[in-house]
Amino acid sequence: MMKIRKLFYVLAFFIVVSIYHSGEVFAADEKEHLGYTVSMVQPKTQIDPKRSYFYIQTRPNEPQNIEVRIKSTKKEAVKIKIFSQNAITGNNGTIDYTEELADKDASLTSPITEMVKVETPEVTVENFEEKTVKITIMPPKESYKGVKMGALVFALDQGQEAKNGVATEFSYRIGLITSESGDEFTNGETLNLTEAKASIKRGKKMVLATLQNPEPKTVEGLTVSAELTKKNSEKVIKKKNVKNYAMAPNSHVDFEIDWGTNTLPSGKYMITLAIHSDYQEWYLQKEFTITNQQAKTINKESAFKIITPKWGQLTAIALLFFTLINSCWLMARRRKWEMEWEKLRRAKKRERLNKKNHKAKSQR
Repeated sequence: MMKIRKLFYVLAFFIVVSIYHSGEVFAADEKEHLGYTVSMVQPKTQIDPKRSYFYIQTRPNEPQNIEVRIKSTKKEAVKIKIFSQNAITGNNGTIDYTEELADKDASLTSPITEMVKVETPEVTVENFEEKTVKITIMPPKESYKGVKMGALVFALDQGQEAKNGVATEFSYRIGLITSESGDEFTNGETLNLTEAKASIKRGKKMVLATLQNPEPKTVEGLTVSAELTKKNSEKVIKKKNVKNYAMAPNSHVDFEIDWGTNTLPSGKYMITLAIHSDYQEWYLQKEFTITNQQAKTINKESAFKIITPKWGQLTAIALLFFTLINSCWLMARRRKWEMEWEKLRRAKKRERLNKKNHKAKSQR
């Protein structure tokens, strides 16, 4: 028993060591691949020093500088592009910083991308050197409520590979939030359902419900229950439930309901979103119409649909035809057998009757 226990401890030790070293190798490989690291220099205007991103206080029309250190991790030169992006709500209900995923919301004014001025948008580091990059934050002239949210991006410049469209984006991002008051910004209270429609997205037939957060605050920890019905009907055609949904300040997102491979029919529909967080509830509805032409176009252009080839249709028709002929033949044969059996049964009955009569005559 003691030997087994010792063997178990030895195996556990080697497993832990191997996992630890594999993590070290992965981190080293990733760092070596990028060739640089970035770290923020906490400014005096930092509202919360415990946060690992910039959360700074601003005053109207008063510029301020923030700094970021870029450190080389290899001898070869690395070229880095520096720019900013606004916070958006991603398709899966997360706060994202990939600006091309969504259009700017109508409620967003003076976004981070308009406030950030990078003095040196391209920096080259090499041979393990470290450089400090200065970034100017220029707040709007007018006072604003809530927060402005985005990120500073430090992307690896892959030169010709990027021009040829074969490069993979590698970058570091440091969050950037600005505020005049420093008040809580995760307690947004307003959600709007601005539009509902049928469309094609990523090649799929979908019903899209455009959900908007018009406030300069985030809305987090949402549970969303969506139901799609025909207008004036209680029968649920499609439904979707998600948890831990979040929305960036002054943003919108298309809440997606996948229609699947079935044909999308035209008609009048009603979509209902029941949303709740730990402290608030929303009940949103929107009517929309799918016209005959829209349904025809969407069903035709969708990449995800069941297509039966011509030969398959002809084969199915032929099989059906032969099945009908075979069924008729089997029914006719069975009818013939029943008639022959009935004749045989009657003949045997007459034979028994004749024998009985003959026996009776003999006894007389």
